[in-house]
Amino acid sequence: MTSVKRIYERSCRHSEPITAQNPGVKCPPMSHSDAQKILDSAERVGNTLQATHGGVGYVARKTRTTKDGEIWHGYPEAWDKMDPNLKKRWLKEGLVRRRDIRHYKSREKVRDAFGGRYVGG
Repeated sequence: MTSVKRIYERSCRHSEPITAQNPGVKCPPMSHSDAQKILDSAERVGNTLQATHGGVGYVARKTRTTKDGEIWHGYPEAWDKMDPNLKKRWLKEGLVRRRDIRHYKSREKVRDAFGGRYVGG
């Protein structure tokens, strides 16, 4: 079975400018190659991919498929929205610390850490 190549693509929903008309959580500053590495390490959870890097949880969603592969965009997500089984395993493996999970527990904390705006928030 041949695996389909995952290709990271930046989303305007997670980049400046984030406004009431274009809400979203801003991604922390990182290079395109770092974002691709996070995507490459992500694990499938339903129709999303989930990963962790630097104590932050990330979710990726597929936007489309091209002849070159599947195009995905990712964004930081609150730990209380991440898959609990992955979170437990990553804690055990030392990929994330309990302090990180507390620090980025809610969407509001993620938004406050990196910037951005939610609808109505």
